Amino acid sequence: MFSTLVRRLVSASAPVAPLASGSKITTVKYPYFVARQPTSGRLPVYNEFRAGTKATTIIRNVDGNAGALREDLLASLFQTVKRKPKVVVRHGKHIEIQGTWRNPIAEWLLSRGF
Repeated sequence: MFSTLVRRLVSASAPVAPLASGSKITTVKYPYFVARQPTSGRLPVYNEFRAGTKATTIIRNVDGNAGALREDLLASLFQTVKRKPKVVVRHGKHIEIQGTWRNPIAEWLLSRGF
């Protein structure tokens, strides 16, 4: 808790470069949100191995429309892959992806501002 408070204070007090005149900040709103873990600040993207060999990547605690996140993953991240992995929404808040995709998915989420 203390480290989270310190991190928030440091990021709030960090110097910010002034915007050039006439430039606008644009924000993108997605119909879903992937919240970071409160203690470590990491994205909730995990690799799991079942029965020793079945690799699955799980995105947990998706708020909002998890189906829209699934469609965005298939349309942008897995667009260039020859064999598209099976992507399933479980329990309305979790997304399971067949294979080990933890690092590419985490980088993709970071590039989208999560």
